[in-house]
Amino acid sequence: MRRIVLSVLGALAVVAAQAQQVPGAAANDAGAAATQFNPNRTPVNAIPDAAQALGGVGGAPPPAAASAPARGWRVAPALKVTATATNNVGLQQGDRQADVVTTVTPQLQLLGTGPDYRLNANVAADVVQYLGRTRADRIFPRGQVALNARLLERLFFVDAELGADTTSSTPFEMLGDGATYYTASTVTRERISPYIDRELSPGSRFTARSDNTWSQGRGTGTAAAAQLNADAHVRTDTLRYDLRPQPTGLRAEYNRQDTRYRDSAGSLVLATARLSALYAPDPTLTLGVTGGSDGADYSTNSVRETLRGVLLRWAPSERTVFDSLVEKRFFGTGWNATLTHRSPFMALSAGLQRQASTYASRLGTLQAGGDVATMIDAMLQTRILDEATRQAAVQDLMSKRGLSNSLGSAVDLYSRTVQVQQGVNVTLALVGVRHTFTMRLYQTRLEDYHGGNEDSSGIVGLASDSIQRGMTLGLSRRLDPDTTASVTLTRARTEGIGANATLGTRSGTIVRLGLSHALSPRTTVTGALRHQSGSTSLISPTASETGLSAGLLHRF
Repeated sequence: MRRIVLSVLGALAVVAAQAQQVPGAAANDAGAAATQFNPNRTPVNAIPDAAQALGGVGGAPPPAAASAPARGWRVAPALKVTATATNNVGLQQGDRQADVVTTVTPQLQLLGTGPDYRLNANVAADVVQYLGRTRADRIFPRGQVALNARLLERLFFVDAELGADTTSSTPFEMLGDGATYYTASTVTRERISPYIDRELSPGSRFTARSDNTWSQGRGTGTAAAAQLNADAHVRTDTLRYDLRPQPTGLRAEYNRQDTRYRDSAGSLVLATARLSALYAPDPTLTLGVTGGSDGADYSTNSVRETLRGVLLRWAPSERTVFDSLVEKRFFGTGWNATLTHRSPFMALSAGLQRQASTYASRLGTLQAGGDVATMIDAMLQTRILDEATRQAAVQDLMSKRGLSNSLGSAVDLYSRTVQVQQGVNVTLALVGVRHTFTMRLYQTRLEDYHGGNEDSSGIVGLASDSIQRGMTLGLSRRLDPDTTASVTLTRARTEGIGANATLGTRSGTIVRLGLSHALSPRTTVTGALRHQSGSTSLISPTASETGLSAGLLHRF
């Protein structure tokens, strides 16, 4: 399966290169008839001003070309070089070592659509070198390549993905900000998802989907130190039938998730069968009651529970959606509530959940609202209709205003049993003509779920039991059309509970002052002063570090 995914994505990359050599090549959206490129659309090399698209005082309306859907391929390579001088490269209280760390990051964005496919790629690699040889040089690949293909009209489809992420090895060690790397590790994944999606009538739909994900990593914390293999295959099969409420309707679904680690003979199976009776008193509100069966099979345990609960969906407009579900599950009461709202100037995302899952099934996923580019893209959707043009505008705004790719979130902990994750997160982004504000608040409680025939591993660090809290606040201001100043505050705290109680707590604070200046529409220079401090029970009691960095970003 993985070889098939690699072959398909590789072939489409070749097509992309050929499409770039033929400017007049025909391309179109899925399901549309073949059409020629619009010769009046925004050129590939032109970057629209996102601040203008957002409007406001002094803001001009977006150019007509930016609002008209364009067809074809967009290939956007970039190169970023950063040098950071730090007085404590290992973030230690004693044995402080100064060094200069250089990071060279080649990047590539690729977006293409055809009559039966869509390919979107955003890949990069951080080549980290320690000039003082205080640490070993490393390369951290990151990014995602996603393919959506239609094989049979209105029936059979395939999604595929390749991805890599750089994450902290454990939340019990010191906090990092991405400019230097203390306990970072790389997780790679491949996914292929064939599915059937068939509209049976104007009011009913049937879906059958099989998600197969392979992930590679070394676990976290103690698991990484012990060289335990976290390579896994997660298969999630879903069957679903929807009868749209007019005003009454129903939904029947079955979901089965099977997690298998490569060096383990057993598997972790979560299975849920659910029937929902729906009632929609008006088009914006849907109410429902659910019933069914919920269970888990793992180690020597087999747990079953009758499922019952209630749901509510409120969608007063396409910009505002609230979904909630509360049910009795095999692990107790579970819930999942999400709120999303977007406007031309704001994007808000909030989530509240208590769900059962496994470590491998969550690898490579980002908590709702954590991706800054996604939130800015949501703001621009009504102003810049063409996806490729909008993608360029998002990246231009992020580079000129010194915005990070993602905001803080909890770190997943490795364990080989079912985990219960309970948490809350709120993410907000406000973008004006001069000011940009971002905020992320989160709290996550992870606990291993042990049945009557299973005990904890007995090894500290091989459990997920923890409580993580954190926040990230960012504010930037345009000093002139080409220069932006920014300040970012990050706070995080991790507490070990249960089997990890002896790991104590880790808390950290990072303050960052930044300045960016656009030398040209495609070249931006940056500078930053960073100070961080904190304490942890795994290394010295307290530690602090100050770093000064300078960087250059050029988009070809």
